[in-house]
Amino acid sequence: MCAQIVRLPEIVINQIAAGEVVENAASVVKELIENSRDAEARQIEVTFEGELIRIEDDGVGMGREDALLCLERHATSKIRRLEDLETLLTMGFRGEALASIASVSRLEIRTSNGVEATRIVAEGGVVQTVEPCARNRGTTIEIRDLFFNTPARKKFQKSHSANAAQVRRVVEALALASPEIGFALTGKFRLEATPDWKERARELLGPQEHEVQFTQGAVRIWGSLSAPQGNRTGQHLYLNRRPIFSPLVSRAVKQGFGTRMGEKDHPSFVLFLDIPPDTVDVNVHPQKREVRFRDEGLVFRFFEKAVSSAFVIPSLPEPVYFEPPPIQWKFEERPVFEAPAVEEMPLPVVFSDRLLAVRGPFLWVEREELLLVDLRGAQARVLFEGLRKEKGVAQSLLLPLTVELSRDEALQGEEWAEKLGQLGVECRFLGPRTLSIDALPPHLDDFPRFFAEWKRGTELRALASRFCRGRKLSYSMDEAALVWRQLQRCDDTRYDPLGQPIWVVVTEGLCEKWIRG
Repeated sequence: MCAQIVRLPEIVINQIAAGEVVENAASVVKELIENSRDAEARQIEVTFEGELIRIEDDGVGMGREDALLCLERHATSKIRRLEDLETLLTMGFRGEALASIASVSRLEIRTSNGVEATRIVAEGGVVQTVEPCARNRGTTIEIRDLFFNTPARKKFQKSHSANAAQVRRVVEALALASPEIGFALTGKFRLEATPDWKERARELLGPQEHEVQFTQGAVRIWGSLSAPQGNRTGQHLYLNRRPIFSPLVSRAVKQGFGTRMGEKDHPSFVLFLDIPPDTVDVNVHPQKREVRFRDEGLVFRFFEKAVSSAFVIPSLPEPVYFEPPPIQWKFEERPVFEAPAVEEMPLPVVFSDRLLAVRGPFLWVEREELLLVDLRGAQARVLFEGLRKEKGVAQSLLLPLTVELSRDEALQGEEWAEKLGQLGVECRFLGPRTLSIDALPPHLDDFPRFFAEWKRGTELRALASRFCRGRKLSYSMDEAALVWRQLQRCDDTRYDPLGQPIWVVVTEGLCEKWIRG
């Protein structure tokens, strides 16, 4: 005999729906906080004590009719037509979650839209009381005895302390996404509203090490990165301010870290993805914790690039330039050339280096005297000392650089990688014939050219000098300022690796010699 098809009672339907949305106290807190955010709340108070869950906000609130409708299934203030599902930017479906929560708890709502205030009491999804009450604008929802009418579900709930820890993580995650809202978790913490998401991240997670800012068309990725750890608890990802979990993004972020973390470590981050809502499906998971992107490959590349760019060493602050004062020289009269008398002018007092001008590969610097600097020689000195000092300062590359070795060269791949590492070149021999470069010393930006000279056995002094003198004919003022500043940190600031002077003092006598020959 075939089983007879029957219509399920409404209470059973609601409890089945609750099974998809309501897992534990933390899932209840998440749904209700998201409703408060959608209701334009500026302060949200959360209480979790014993069998009580209370969410109180100062949002727009509801009138009596809306308060009753919010406990009915498929009643929402967020959707009016099918197309709205593809462009949804709000957090929750006020009404849909409440109906499910109410079906497995004892619930009380006190809400006011500023005109009328209403109190509703429901038990197991059945409304018991509807009456006026006193309340300022906003909404308070109290949930008691969660799963009181589904003993099987209640039996599998975790301990109160475990639930409390989950509730805290949920509140923190949602607070990270909305720094403009003040949050409080009774007995745990209170966060004041702030326009600065970085301040909110510091309050909850401590100092963040690298800031991420990436924009590509209508897509924006922003946030911060911190030290990797052994698990994924430090990963906070938000899609249009909605907290989500994405293995795809987690892999992309790890790829962006490159060799800066171990294979068994996991990146820690707070990252926000702003993306057109019609390019992502947020309805593939009942609690919207996972999403499906229309172009997953593109999203992967965007995150990888955004994270990689966070490790690029920023340029030095813009140097301050001064217009050089007019220099007037006094020359002695000579029989062969009668120079007109020039009134002697006192030279100005100089308190620090001043970068006056750059022409081609030469920089004019004013300190106690006027200096003419050979920038290519200065670069050679910086590079030479960086190569000579073991574990010198290396600059991470945006993407690893690979060099293909010949079959004979590959036999020395491991040895070469070790020797280059001693020069401050962070590299790995990947085999069978590939050398991967992750970071380079300052000014070693054309590694293939350097490597071609190095593997011939060229002596380091000559190699550094030849490399720098053959690579650049002119410098911008920014580039010159960087080289000059780096030179000041060298052990020898006067001579290049081959013993040639890096700079000379421009005296009156030298100028006269230049002019008169």
